[in-house]
Amino acid sequence: MNDTKRTREASSLRIFFDEQMDHLHNLVSSLNSHIHNEMQQAKQDKQIVESFVEASNIKMRAVQGYADKLRQQVRALYQHILQIANEIPAPINLNLEAFGTNELINALFVSSKDIEKLFATSPDVNAFLRNHNQDQVPIMYALLTADRSEKSTLGIAMQGDRLMREVPQQAVNFSAHKIHTPCASSTELSSALKEVLFKRVVALIRQEMTSHINNQSFNMGNNSYEAKVNSLANPDVYLNTLLKYIENPADLLSIEKTHFKLSKLGIKLQDDDQQSTNEFDIHELLWRGNIRVMVLPISHTR
Repeated sequence: MNDTKRTREASSLRIFFDEQMDHLHNLVSSLNSHIHNEMQQAKQDKQIVESFVEASNIKMRAVQGYADKLRQQVRALYQHILQIANEIPAPINLNLEAFGTNELINALFVSSKDIEKLFATSPDVNAFLRNHNQDQVPIMYALLTADRSEKSTLGIAMQGDRLMREVPQQAVNFSAHKIHTPCASSTELSSALKEVLFKRVVALIRQEMTSHINNQSFNMGNNSYEAKVNSLANPDVYLNTLLKYIENPADLLSIEKTHFKLSKLGIKLQDDDQQSTNEFDIHELLWRGNIRVMVLPISHTR
């Protein structure tokens, strides 16, 4: 009886230790995974910060601990850009036939010949097609941008059964079409889009900071050493000013989705209008300084 009891106790003890060892193993594995993820995150943060500094102002590297000072806000800016990129819709097919079948494409272009001309005259597209065999890359992916403008005009409209003239209308026009970053796949285009947005934001930041420096130099009547130390020419002052400038990424870049119902002539219509229409959504990037551009990922069968 005692032997049976001792055997049962020994078995329970072994089970207890086995469970504790399994638990310890899981803790170690979880810790190793956490450390690995943190190392990967730190490596990625370092790359992002260095890319940011390289593109904005390399003089910030003269500031002690510049990378640590920039890391949190540059990372937040990068994450914001990724979120913006994820809100841009999936690519749609842009070809001559799409002009007659896709309402958005029909509204963006005056005729199918404009689509043909756009591809034929794009240096980026021509370079891509020369360097990529059609059999290997039968479908090209790219980003289409265009400017949207609206103006008030007078035109003809039906009100009930009556044809009315000199009716106030709002005309919508799309212009300055351009194709960017031709790619061999939608995955490659997604990565290229994020890179383009990041570079564009940094370029605008650099442009505005340079403008501030120039204005400060022009207006600064005191050329003393103390004045220069407190100016944006001082890397420490520049970095601290920059941190305040980028603390709200949404002020630098945002995205806006707008729904349109237009006539075939580009006139805004009411919801109850029964004439032939183009009804669609567009996504526009809004950059700091009220710069606005429509973006549309596209695919094009060669």
